[in-house]
Amino acid sequence: MKYNIVFGSSGLVGSAFYNKFKKKKNFIFFSRSGIEFKKLDLEKKKLQFSFKEVDKCFFFASPRIKKKNFTNKIFSNEYIWLKKIVRNIKIKKLIYLSSSSIYYKKNHIIGATKSNCEKFILKKKQLFKNFQIWRPFNLIGNKFVNSDHFHNHLFKVMFLDKKKSYYFSGNQQDQRGYSSVNHFVKIVYKNSNFSKNFIKDYGNKDLVKVSEIYDLYNKHYKRINGKNFKILFKSQRANKNSVPLKKSSVYFNEKSLMLLRKYLRNSLYEKKM
Repeated sequence: MKYNIVFGSSGLVGSAFYNKFKKKKNFIFFSRSGIEFKKLDLEKKKLQFSFKEVDKCFFFASPRIKKKNFTNKIFSNEYIWLKKIVRNIKIKKLIYLSSSSIYYKKNHIIGATKSNCEKFILKKKQLFKNFQIWRPFNLIGNKFVNSDHFHNHLFKVMFLDKKKSYYFSGNQQDQRGYSSVNHFVKIVYKNSNFSKNFIKDYGNKDLVKVSEIYDLYNKHYKRINGKNFKILFKSQRANKNSVPLKKSSVYFNEKSLMLLRKYLRNSLYEKKM
């Protein structure tokens, strides 16, 4: 049997991939946490596997998107993890989860780390029959995940921490296009069956302003608390985070605000609000 291995199975993308393909017998799902996964800590100096060769390797492993992981440079460990896996396992096809942060300024810790990982894969491409690199923009799950992505951070501040106001980075006119992580993993798996090398962007052309996200959340905040949440922003300059419009890009074609409504409804229901 040809095995396919998945690293980072408990993260946003990894867990969505696991829920979709867990019944496939030739998949082995690794994670540092979660009883449903095969235990593996990529921080260990020596990694031991019961196999030396695999058909596909889906590398979704990454430190959680939290500010504390930026300041103490934990996020840069992803580059070390990737090199460990490539050196220890003969991989026929490598599927790597990069990020839209690759387009950010050079000193951005996530973008810099992802860029180093992409360069490493391209440098070692002779080791693989195929490599596929994905750069997704603003993925969103079915419900709240504890991360510093804006939609999660705003939910935490308003509904879990129950704050009355908060000072956010960014600008209320910032624009983003949100895409379903469940749709994304289907696309990743489908393309993994093709013998092609590529670097692809994935995202939604339908953009929503940060102020619209706040308005959506605030309706429920006011229903629960009887008053408005006060939101403030640090930046005077608005930015747009959108998938590049080019032939190689893959698009998610639902309304961003509709996706956010589903996310918020499910998150509030889970927290019994």
